[in-house]
Amino acid sequence: MTTKHDAGNPVLEVPKGTVIYEQGSPCSTMFLLRSGTVGLFLNYHTPQQFELFEISKPGSSLGEMGLFDQEPRNATAVALSDCVLIEISQQNFPHFIAAHPEDTIQIILDLSQRFKSAIQEVRSSHQIVAECLDALKEAQANKKDTLKEKIRKISDYLLDIPQDVPPELYISFNSRFHGTMF
Repeated sequence: MTTKHDAGNPVLEVPKGTVIYEQGSPCSTMFLLRSGTVGLFLNYHTPQQFELFEISKPGSSLGEMGLFDQEPRNATAVALSDCVLIEISQQNFPHFIAAHPEDTIQIILDLSQRFKSAIQEVRSSHQIVAECLDALKEAQANKKDTLKEKIRKISDYLLDIPQDVPPELYISFNSRFHGTMF
């Protein structure tokens, strides 16, 4: 990675294939994409790897949630092409906002869009789980073990249920303590 500076913020020239940050790592910075494409992945380089989405619009932000809440990174960011990024630290963020109001608006728009997408994903997942529960009830009544296995695969994917816990037990337990799945 090559580093320059823009008003106190490092400007990073990131080669294709470089991991920008890793899921679970501490976070005190965010990035603005100036050029290139970045992929955000869950479980990067594991059999469960899943690409959440790609960011390629100049001015788009990534890693901003950790900057605000100091929580570990939720995903791994990987340069899918050569990229230019501005790295903004928590300490320099107020100065960045004052100096770059147009970028600040884009950060807010990015957060809003991602929040809307997350809500839609929860709604879709909730519908799938409700359909699975209905199918499981029917399968239990008819003693269809093959449907149980399909339910397990779907619920493992959606809910990350441990392999040694039957999905119906997990769902029942979660429903008792939380009222609903989500």
